[in-house]
Amino acid sequence: NLNKTFTCKYAVIRRDDMTVIAEMDFFPDCNRSLMYRDGRYVRFLPLLQNDIMGSDTLINELTIRAGYHE
Repeated sequence: NLNKTFTCKYAVIRRDDMTVIAEMDFFPDCNRSLMYRDGRYVRFLPLLQNDIMGSDTLINELTIRAGYHE
């Protein structure tokens, strides 16, 4: 809940219901990173310049961009 007093400098808030899902004292010093959450603990792993982050529709999107159609 946003009404509670924060003891940390940063918070990750779920937009649907404005619930604080993670708190942290620092934020990663990188342009892109993946966040892993286990309860209220979070861990950030930096992504390299050529790393690709995708979803279950990534392959379909790449084939469309390449000019192939289903």
